[in-house]
Amino acid sequence: MSRTRYTLPELCKELGRNHVVVGQIQSQLELPRVDPPKRYSRGYACFLHKCFALRHFGVSIGDIQDLLRKEVKLIHLLNLDSHSRSPTWYLDNCSLTQRGPERLLLTGIDVGFDLEVGMVQSSLDFGQREPELFDSQQMGESLEQVLELYRKQRSKVRRRVGDERESLRRAMTWANRAFGF
Repeated sequence: MSRTRYTLPELCKELGRNHVVVGQIQSQLELPRVDPPKRYSRGYACFLHKCFALRHFGVSIGDIQDLLRKEVKLIHLLNLDSHSRSPTWYLDNCSLTQRGPERLLLTGIDVGFDLEVGMVQSSLDFGQREPELFDSQQMGESLEQVLELYRKQRSKVRRRVGDERESLRRAMTWANRAFGF
């Protein structure tokens, strides 16, 4: 990825997909779209790369959507959402190269603890927030519950990718031989 900002045609070229396919995944995942003259960030493009890669491994769009929703919910519960007013704030720093046990799979956001085994010790947020009618626990929402649901969904996606890796490797070997790539 050489650019830092993309128009829609540039984004489509980077992804190797036409605007119809890109638009479909944006709609299915309920992703924000930018209107010219604004442009898509490199992070947004990286996020879409991840989504298309998962689709190649047979991960359903519903599973990707569920994982993304859980990531965004975790980001909110950890108060990591107050850094930007951009509608694509949760995608803008996504990367294809950054990884680690403390990073969310799709958005790549570093949550500050090991997602697989660690206990949550979120950073303190002393910023002003709009008061809620009910607190999170009264609404049945807790960080630990959302984290556990995220872990289960991430494991499901991981199993699917693991199951398809060998099949895709064989398909690539065949294609290289058959077409001389």
